[in-house]
Amino acid sequence: MTGPGGKQPGDDLTRDQPAGEDARLSLEARIAAMTVPEKVELASKGNREVRRILSKDASSMVARAVISSPRLSEEDVVAFASSSLTNEEILRAIADNRQWTSNRLIVSAIVQNPRTPPHAAIRFLAMFANNELRVLMNNRSVGIVVRQEAKRLLAQRS
Repeated sequence: MTGPGGKQPGDDLTRDQPAGEDARLSLEARIAAMTVPEKVELASKGNREVRRILSKDASSMVARAVISSPRLSEEDVVAFASSSLTNEEILRAIADNRQWTSNRLIVSAIVQNPRTPPHAAIRFLAMFANNELRVLMNNRSVGIVVRQEAKRLLAQRS
């Protein structure tokens, strides 16, 4: 069955294409009306914009589906690691993936993200240089546990 113009009804959700502000708001409304199983299915088939919207979903099932999507790119992972709205389940999965954490940009974004669980962020502090630790220990958007550990590491190195 095809929709208007011979398109499949969900074509706009699965094809990668730039979306304007109005289209993005409409897309958010459509996704918000979906059930969790529908969101899980969409997470594996959806385009980049759909995955970014679903990465903010509160459901851990949706988060796991987003992070295990076969269409996931390194650019998506960087965006998820940098966003303070990303589900903690996704941040934890990124921190646990050796392939993704070999990218310094992703590691830095994970550590500086206030939603990253402290144990996941602290694990990477040893690879930070002294000047990066100084910046991190003064960064108020990072959790207190991470700031204290950065301060402790810096004192230990001096």
